[in-house]
Amino acid sequence: MKIRLFIFLVIACIWSGCKSRSAFDYSQAIVKIESEFAADIIKADKDFMRLSNENQNDSAAIITAQMEAMAKSRLKQVKDLRVPDVDEGENFRRAAIHYFTYLETVYTSLNKMTQATGEKEKEEERIKLSKIVADKDNATKTLQAAQQKFAAANNFRIEKVRNGD
Repeated sequence: MKIRLFIFLVIACIWSGCKSRSAFDYSQAIVKIESEFAADIIKADKDFMRLSNENQNDSAAIITAQMEAMAKSRLKQVKDLRVPDVDEGENFRRAAIHYFTYLETVYTSLNKMTQATGEKEKEEERIKLSKIVADKDNATKTLQAAQQKFAAANNFRIEKVRNGD
């Protein structure tokens, strides 16, 4: 009887460890997509600001179109990830999709603003963009909270990253 209990406990531990590992790997895949995109964002924002300040609007529009396409690509990557069958997996997936949809919306709006032909149209897009950007903290905090809950439910820890904000 003790041998059966021991075997059951070993199997349960292995199974639990595998689920934790697949949850951790999924979380890391999302982090990797976001980190790579963040690096692209930093470079593109710098280029965009330089081109805008130099009144090179056509070149700035090319940058924003590229960022919009990249945001769509990153969103697709997140959607295409296989969600492991673990606690809070679907909730974390939905939060990640929401976050990357938010990023896509930012660059779609910025692209529309750079491609606007009249001052009135540009101002309307500028107002829309400022409202979207104002929601950045909420989008980020929602993703972080879902990731923390996902990690806790699957027995792994994530590091808090401080980015100076």
